[in-house]
Amino acid sequence: HPLLQSLQILIEDNLSFFSSRPSPISRRFAAAFTTLRSHGRHLGPALRHLYQVAPSFDLDEATPGNGYRSLIQ
Repeated sequence: HPLLQSLQILIEDNLSFFSSRPSPISRRFAAAFTTLRSHGRHLGPALRHLYQVAPSFDLDEATPGNGYRSLIQ
């Protein structure tokens, strides 16, 4: 998914930047981006599941009327 790929690239870039700085605040940012990286790896399966179930919540075949599609795009 392009959104997840972009997110992972941004996380890695920020993690690299903040990991190379010696300040306590930089270490906190590095820890936060490490956590985001870990959580981000679990988003792929969740997004695939939402993509599969989204049609179940449409108003009808011609009216995709649910917020799941907005969430996964």
